[in-house]
Amino acid sequence: MIGQTDSMARARATFKTLCKALEKEKWHYEKYEDKLTVVCGAQGDGLPIELNIRIDAEGQLVQLLSCLPYKVKEDKRIEVAIAVSAVNYSIVHGCFDYDVTDGSLYFRMTNSFRDCVPGTEVFSYMIYASRGTIDEYSDKFFMISKGMTSVEQFLAFECGIEEEGE
Repeated sequence: MIGQTDSMARARATFKTLCKALEKEKWHYEKYEDKLTVVCGAQGDGLPIELNIRIDAEGQLVQLLSCLPYKVKEDKRIEVAIAVSAVNYSIVHGCFDYDVTDGSLYFRMTNSFRDCVPGTEVFSYMIYASRGTIDEYSDKFFMISKGMTSVEQFLAFECGIEEEGE
């Protein structure tokens, strides 16, 4: 077990590397050194994407979280839950977190920096993989939530799952 001083030093070094990666990729971001957090964003093909990246010194984790810019209405929450479950089954890195009680949707990706300080490539991968995944699915979840497409159509297209009787 590493000491608290060592974990904080590693967390600060990891935070500096995160900022270096964002600068290298020419991303605009807000930096909160006291909280070891950055906030950055991008415009997806459909909806805007905001990424909050926090360095957790105690857990020795990089935590990326993105809140999707809408809430699912109560009458569509089960359908969106089914779609989120199907997507989470198929994606390799990260996952969508869905609060069925209030309709909030988030994308989350974590990475450990225990016993190391990750290089800029790790952060570039996390940012671009997250952005791509969010951009791929946020508007599709939105369309289900607005009744513009059904969960059955989504599953048929995304997963090759046909409706019963077809």
